[in-house]
Amino acid sequence: MILKLEKQETQKDIEIIIKYPQKNKTVEKLISTINSVNIQIPCNSDDEVTLVNASDIYYIESVDKKTIIFCENENYFVKDRLYQIYEKLKHAGFVQINKYCILNINKLERVKTLENSHLEAILTNRKNLYITRKYLADIKRILQENN
Repeated sequence: MILKLEKQETQKDIEIIIKYPQKNKTVEKLISTINSVNIQIPCNSDDEVTLVNASDIYYIESVDKKTIIFCENENYFVKDRLYQIYEKLKHAGFVQINKYCILNINKLERVKTLENSHLEAILTNRKNLYITRKYLADIKRILQENN
């Protein structure tokens, strides 16, 4: 892969051109990652509304009927339900890993098998999340697509 960056002061907006000999999983992943930068979720934090980029989100969890977005250094509350956020983010590299949690696959470092045949997702920030069997097939499919 060749990456070229050009600074053009006359350019009004960022332009991304992807040239490829054949569309494959790598190209699809690049498109998904680039598109996730443009997706923003309105979040509540200290009586303010903050727009959080999807690419900054590690995972989103529903706890006590509250939806919380977890980023590297901040956590935000969202008015939307977990399934509503998942609908917005499922094409931007997010996958549901249990009934109460969706994960940014780009923040996944590795998957570990536990003794009770469950799986544990270990994120790049060292946070551990449990993957239930119901969502295991989706995780496997996405991991195979990314390889």
